[in-house]
Amino acid sequence: MKSKDVIKLDFLDSINTNSAQVFIENLKTCSVQKPEANCIWINISSPGGDIDVAIELYNFLKQLDCFIITNNISVVNSAAIILYLAGTDRYCDYTSTFYVHSVTKKLRGVFDADRLIREAKEIKLNTERVTKILADNTIPSFTYWKRLMKKGEILSPKQAIRLGLSTQIFSRNNDQ
Repeated sequence: MKSKDVIKLDFLDSINTNSAQVFIENLKTCSVQKPEANCIWINISSPGGDIDVAIELYNFLKQLDCFIITNNISVVNSAAIILYLAGTDRYCDYTSTFYVHSVTKKLRGVFDADRLIREAKEIKLNTERVTKILADNTIPSFTYWKRLMKKGEILSPKQAIRLGLSTQIFSRNNDQ
């Protein structure tokens, strides 16, 4: 691919409404500057963040009519894995890691039993959504990912390749 055909962007932040808006605005700006581009290359280093926003970004990127490369340049943790999975090809540096864990939510305020039940239902629904996205874009089954999320696991690049999470490892010393 020629560089004129590629839009390169970085996502180096927590996933939240603001960082997603900035990312989409940067993508729009680059699209105007490079209208002939047919590929988006996204370097990602993120501790994760808001799962709903991550799924919105995933769906947004999946609907674009172009080739998408996501590249883990350091850490792709938690909700950031959903953004990473939007890539048609998914690369990672040989020193990078991925952190998979259960969906959680910070609660603020005073809760009665009904409100706590609603929050628990939302966490359960989001767990199902994330697990389905993982299973649909990788080799292991829904059950495997649900078990791994419950346990919590930091994955190496080699593990990510074996699971189909990544498609290629970048190695500076070519021994991978």
